[in-house]
Amino acid sequence: MSHDTQIIDLIERATDARPYCPCGSHTTPVWRDGVVWLECATISHPEGSTLRKLLSSVTGAWHVHDAIVEAPGEANERVAA
Repeated sequence: MSHDTQIIDLIERATDARPYCPCGSHTTPVWRDGVVWLECATISHPEGSTLRKLLSSVTGAWHVHDAIVEAPGEANERVAA
């Protein structure tokens, strides 16, 4: 199994294990700062009223935000270039 396939498998398993945040929103894999994170959709894309957006930012620490895997070195080099 190639390294890329292993990374994809880790991401899929993490997403299957926690498809929803305790707040009820879905979770999604997000690449940020060389790491793939599983995070609540309200963290990166808060929807709804201004009050809901404010509430999402204040309660961010309680939402799902788990590191899945570090991106391979090549991905970091491509972003830096």
